[in-house]
Amino acid sequence: MGELIHEDMIPAQATEVLEEFIAERTPALEQLRSSMAAHGLNPDALLEGTPESVGPVWEGITTQANDLGIDPRPLDKDPTRPGWPSWTRHVRLVAPHPPAQSLALVDGFTSYLAEVTTAAAPDAHWRVGDHRIGCHPMLNYPVLAADSHQIFLPGLPLYSAYLSAHGRDPMSGTEMLHHTRRTISALRGEGPVADRAEEPLVSVVAGVDCFDVGLRADLARKHSHLVERMVTELTDRDGVASVHRYGPDVLVIDAPGWDETRLKLWLTLWLHRHLHTED
Repeated sequence: MGELIHEDMIPAQATEVLEEFIAERTPALEQLRSSMAAHGLNPDALLEGTPESVGPVWEGITTQANDLGIDPRPLDKDPTRPGWPSWTRHVRLVAPHPPAQSLALVDGFTSYLAEVTTAAAPDAHWRVGDHRIGCHPMLNYPVLAADSHQIFLPGLPLYSAYLSAHGRDPMSGTEMLHHTRRTISALRGEGPVADRAEEPLVSVVAGVDCFDVGLRADLARKHSHLVERMVTELTDRDGVASVHRYGPDVLVIDAPGWDETRLKLWLTLWLHRHLHTED
């Protein structure tokens, strides 16, 4: 299927990608086990299947990702790319990117996270992401879903691996544990994440010279200081010229080096990372 991203897929293509993603789950977990053993860790002791185990496992992966750094080659010049997890071909990656070893770690962690999550939320199952809102961030992605929630499991781990690769502050084990617990609760139909599942956190519209971003109403009402922090961090990113907050729930962003998909994913993942401390 080449380099087609999820946002541009038709249903049949998204179904094909989902089937490939599911088929890779067991091999990816076995590769993670082998990597842990090669680094002197005991996978049987660490991968013990509880939400509490997610934190230590993620801390070990983050340590490796920090050491691995970035691959400086352009994406289309990286000879390791054909061996990457299939899902990495269908999300918006940017250069410089985490190397193949880091992507494999994220893939293995995704498989483990799926095992832990489905054990705690047995009604959750894999499906193609869908939504009544056509621009929803999970549309056409391979998601773990229940009636009340759907999630693309590699999203936050990949986001954190990029932070590690670029020397920024990655997600801690405690943050990943909080994220896992919130995901489990949402898949069970519990908690604030499930209550607000119908409405995306952000909407992004590309204008002539900028992006217009709408924030979900409760973000402006309950988390204004967090929105200000997000604005500050986004302004510091490469390719972003300016970010202005016009009113409580509207941002205007001048980011010549970004496209609409990249911006929507960055904003969504940043909020998913940080909102757990606010709920």
